[in-house]
Parts: sequence; C-alpha cells; structure tokens
Amino acid sequence: MKFSILLIVTLLLGACATSNYSVGRDFPADKVPQITKGETTADEILSWFGQPFSKSTISATEEKWVYSYIEGQAKAVVGSVTSTGTTKTLDVLIEDGVVVNYTFSEGPMSSSVN
Repeated sequence: MKFSILLIVTLLLGACATSNYSVGRDFPADKVPQITKGETTADEILSWFGQPFSKSTISATEEKWVYSYIEGQAKAVVGSVTSTGTTKTLDVLIEDGVVVNYTFSEGPMSSSVN
C-alpha cells in the first residue's frame, strides 16, 4: 500500500514542471521620464538604455528603436501550461538623431494554455 502511494505521488510530481525565463535585456525604467520629445538625442538614449532590442528604419531620416524585456515563470501540469510575469516595452521614434515620440508600458502578464 505504501509503495502504491509513493508511486502515485512520484508520477504526479513527475508530471509537473516549473521554469523561470526572461526575454530581451532589462533596462532602467526610472530613466524614461528623462526623455524629452524634440530634445533628447539618440546618443542619450543609447547611454541610458544601451542597444535596443530591435531597430527599424522608417525613412531616410527616421528610425524606430524598441526596448523590450519580459521576465516570468511558466508552470506545466499535465494538460495545461500557465505563465505569469512582468513585461516592459519602450518604443522610441528618432528623426535626424533626436527623439520625436516615445511610448512606455510596464505591467503584469499572464497566459494559460489548456
């Protein structure tokens, strides 16, 4: 009887998995309020946040830089996967080496697949 219970517990625990993950490179969110549209330069953005996660050319004079970081934990149990964590994204539009617009978002995230 004890062996059967031990076997069942072992099988149930073996059917569960937890994994921590991160995507992108973390960046200092406390620097975002220092960005001033029409004044902050691309060089200042680089010195505050480092190289962006991605760069896109919009036109001959415009670029979009994206800083993105996701950190969380995924838990898999037989038949479902649940992921929780935090995400932050900074999108910066640069024209002729100067920030003309930006957006910043930060918050919790969660998803579940059954």
